[in-house]
Amino acid sequence: MTDTLPVMGGHGPPLSYPDATVTGLILAQAARTPDAVAVRQGDVRLTYRELVASATGVARLLRARGAGPGTRVGVCADRRPELISTVVGVLLSGAAYVPLEPGGPKARLAEIAADAGLSLVVGDRALAEFGATEGIEALDVPPPADGPAECPAGPDDLVHLLYTSGSTGRPKGVLTSHRNVVAFVTGFAAALDIRPGTRTLGISSLAFDAFTMDVFVPLAHGGSVQLAGAADRADPERLRRFLVEHDVEWGFVTPTLLSMVDPAAVPGWRVVACGGEPVPADLAARWLPGRRFFHVYGPTETTVVVVTDEVTGLPADPLPLGRPTPNHRAYVVDAELRPVAPGEVGELLVGGPGLAHGYLGSPELTAAKFVDDPITPGERLYRTGDLARELPDGRLEFAGRADRQVKVRGQRIELGEVEAALTSHPDVDAAAVEAVPGPAGTRLVAFVAPASAPSDVDELGRDRLTAAMRPAAVRVLGSLPVNPVTGKIDRP
Repeated sequence: MTDTLPVMGGHGPPLSYPDATVTGLILAQAARTPDAVAVRQGDVRLTYRELVASATGVARLLRARGAGPGTRVGVCADRRPELISTVVGVLLSGAAYVPLEPGGPKARLAEIAADAGLSLVVGDRALAEFGATEGIEALDVPPPADGPAECPAGPDDLVHLLYTSGSTGRPKGVLTSHRNVVAFVTGFAAALDIRPGTRTLGISSLAFDAFTMDVFVPLAHGGSVQLAGAADRADPERLRRFLVEHDVEWGFVTPTLLSMVDPAAVPGWRVVACGGEPVPADLAARWLPGRRFFHVYGPTETTVVVVTDEVTGLPADPLPLGRPTPNHRAYVVDAELRPVAPGEVGELLVGGPGLAHGYLGSPELTAAKFVDDPITPGERLYRTGDLARELPDGRLEFAGRADRQVKVRGQRIELGEVEAALTSHPDVDAAAVEAVPGPAGTRLVAFVAPASAPSDVDELGRDRLTAAMRPAAVRVLGSLPVNPVTGKIDRP
């Protein structure tokens, strides 16, 4: 795609995108291909016509209860095709959706519902989870409805309110607009070759921002979402069977989940997007033959993906993050927000149409994280908290987290850098490193997988770890725990 999407330094290529809502894009696609399959799970298929009819039923139910632009509605539903029609139905009402994962911790669900100011929750699990909650009307999914479908929301109205972990221990809600999502789905589809009829993998949790990639990118471009069930996401063999039986050919997955699948078992998967956590170079190398492999990066606050790189040839180690996506820009800066020289490590700041409005009810945090762009007047930049460096060819390379910096024997250590060194070993698929305080000072403890991984500290990352960076202990596990919502390593 470089002939049509040239990249210029720290700026992604210019690309026009519609002044529309994501709901409008889906409705327009449904008008073009009403009988094409929009969603499939096993033997259950929803055409675009059926998807819109189901969503229209949900939208009418919600509008009758006051939902519309400027309001928020909780979605609590199992991973079935109705989940997607329910989400589209909330958007069709003009409201924004708030994910409420069924079976999740009760206190967290209640905290999110209260913080979001929810009075309506809809979905096939709404009654079970919120039927007895004071101040909330829990609604089951209504029958489909015929008739014209129109969305009263505008491009600057909210699509969703996604909650991410906060440093204070309280989840914080990220406010994302239709304009943010439309800019993302337009640029991402152009870069990663989504076409009408493309069978895409729907594996991300509703509460994970990658759900936007799984669902809205294909539905806005005539693709067909192959929606993995909860059991398919949890078991490697079931996931393999799902990918084969649904003939998945395009999809995003975290490296933790991708490492569970043998690429030889899914030869039809022609485009792989991988990210959400550092991607080992050897994992990319295993998946490269016969397919396109993209390393993707982006915080929730920048609408899913803001930097990407197509991996070709022998993957570099570590794998570069790449360059900004269309219409976005990225800078590496020092503590005073001044650009650093190429090759120097600094904080990664990003800007562009994907930047969210901010955090719900947190103006101070919004002001601290979304700052004025000194290079592009009138624009904002998001402080990612990630460390990066610019490579000689202009691509960005991840260098750890600014807030995972610890001191060992007086030396500053980035835990992400230690993890990257451990996963560079050919027998290590995944690694997590934690700093443990003790009477003798802070020490590092590493957890590596799979069970066949070496436990000898000297063998792991010997040429990349200083004495202070070497873990004091290594625990070998069959697999690292995976967060059921994000698909990333579940850290304490």
